[in-house]
Amino acid sequence: MYKQKGKGSIFILVIIVMAFFCFFTLLKVMPLYTQDWSVETVFGNIQSESKTQKYTRGRVFDMIQKRFGINGVDALMEFVDVTGKGSAIVIEMEYERRVPLISNIELVATFNHYIDLSE
Repeated sequence: MYKQKGKGSIFILVIIVMAFFCFFTLLKVMPLYTQDWSVETVFGNIQSESKTQKYTRGRVFDMIQKRFGINGVDALMEFVDVTGKGSAIVIEMEYERRVPLISNIELVATFNHYIDLSE
């Protein structure tokens, strides 16, 4: 009798199927995080600019709206809440994104942002 050497064909097939599943899941999840990185960049830039300039609540809202449009995430504008008066302006954003995975199974990602421009 010979001893089997290496992996069986069933095992290799299972590994290939798992690798494809992970790859396609990653392809569905990455756009959610790239959108969130764009949001973080916009908020970070506004926060750094607010240290040298004084903004009103309306001006901050307009800046966010324009920059979201440039970055292609203007659909997320409905989740932005700009509050405060004078130098105490707060930007809050909480949203969740869902992407279908298989049949009726969805992946849900929740994102939160809080920026205080008075600091």
